[in-house]
Amino acid sequence: MNKIVSIVLFLTLAQQAAAQVPEEALRLSWKPQMGTARNQAIGGAMGSLGGDGTANLVNPAGLAFFKTSDFIITPGYQFGKGTGLFRGTSNKSEQQNNIGLGTSGFVFGGFGYKARNSFAITVTRTADFNQTTQYKGQNDYSSFAEPLADEFASSGLTIDQALNSNNISLPTKMALYTYLVDTATIGGSNQVIARSEFTSLLNQEHISEISGGTTEITLGWGTEINKKFMAGFSLGIPIVKIDRNTYFRESDASGDLDNDFNYLAYRENFNLTGVGVNLKGGLIYRPKEYIRLGLAFHSPEALMLKETFSSGFAADLENLFAPNSGYDSASSFDLTGNASEIYRYSTYTPGKIIISGSYVFREVENINRQKGFITADIEFTNYKWMKFGSSEEETQETKAYYKPFNDAIDAIYKSAFNFRVGGELKFNILMARLGFAYYGSPYKDKALKASKMNLSGGLGYRHKGVFVDLTYVHRINKDVNFPYRVNAPRANTFANVKETGGNVLLTVGFKI
Repeated sequence: MNKIVSIVLFLTLAQQAAAQVPEEALRLSWKPQMGTARNQAIGGAMGSLGGDGTANLVNPAGLAFFKTSDFIITPGYQFGKGTGLFRGTSNKSEQQNNIGLGTSGFVFGGFGYKARNSFAITVTRTADFNQTTQYKGQNDYSSFAEPLADEFASSGLTIDQALNSNNISLPTKMALYTYLVDTATIGGSNQVIARSEFTSLLNQEHISEISGGTTEITLGWGTEINKKFMAGFSLGIPIVKIDRNTYFRESDASGDLDNDFNYLAYRENFNLTGVGVNLKGGLIYRPKEYIRLGLAFHSPEALMLKETFSSGFAADLENLFAPNSGYDSASSFDLTGNASEIYRYSTYTPGKIIISGSYVFREVENINRQKGFITADIEFTNYKWMKFGSSEEETQETKAYYKPFNDAIDAIYKSAFNFRVGGELKFNILMARLGFAYYGSPYKDKALKASKMNLSGGLGYRHKGVFVDLTYVHRINKDVNFPYRVNAPRANTFANVKETGGNVLLTVGFKI
């Protein structure tokens, strides 16, 4: 058992907070830089380079390098497969395939005084959540029902009161409804029990299927202040959609056929939609013709979200109801009047600071004579800056309600540095590119191994106002997944999840 100091993340503490947990905020915040095929081929670095539509997303000062207008479109194809390692057992999930959209849209260059201003409107799939996470193993330490029993015990309510309380989570209510969580007289005192905890060994299985992503519409402006300084500003409108189906099953592996527990199964259907806003601004400085230095700031992303949630629970308690079967089931609809639960709230992702440098070989105004470049970004973000809040006017009451969730974020996550580096060599009308990107772990606990890494390469073609770029990005992502969480000082068990796959992007552009 991995020894980790556990923190109650309120996964089952409040019926009103089915997804307002740190993991959901992290999903919206921990994402690699996306862009055009050219940009992805060089690792996503764009903080000082400019001259690419991706500058609208990274450092809009880079739009100032445009002296003509471009139309670009970037279709993409993504595939990948995951592996889950849970308590010594490895399990592979099925391959996921889907279509994406890299940075696409218009950049209008060469406007205003001495043609120093540029404007852009782009659409980019900035995050792709399509993933299947699957793992299973044997557990002799804890049970899914343990935190449900703890929640009921700490409430001080009777079973009937808990089933009708808005302060008890739906999973706990369903566990009570099926008698998996119950009260019993033990040693002469009345105690709350979870029947699965009386089993010495459990088979556990978790499957999570997620689809959706974040698509951002970005409006940007860049200006050349003089030959050495460029500045820019952009406004982003992210649109979020996530669908997630989760299944968890726990069964008796002890061989005891008379311990009042055979199995439990929990299924959850979750949908999240929303829209938000973010701001980006930056500068690019050229101390020499061939050197570019960039500085960019990204504001936190303010998202207004709507969540729809439903779930089902089944338990087989063997001979508990003898001579009848011990099987019983319940759904969230049984407890909510045949309606899905709908919640509205706001989430704030962390801001970013990006510093960057580029070296351009034979930097001249005529880009046809440039021979290539190397470029790198260092990005700082602090995942402790993630925050939940009310979707309505903030009051002391709403601050108090969301404080435990925000305190959990503060306790679990930390700051991280992300690195992107890449280069291009130009051979007349053809270009060859390579890149690398690394996104560090957001977790404070060193036992939680997590990172995102991209290895990329691509080719480009430029001739007579037409350009075509083709890129392959190989992903190696590591993360952790907790099937449930128990209360301190008990330690939590989790799965190490690895996902590998690739992105193929094709950008086609025209001078207009």
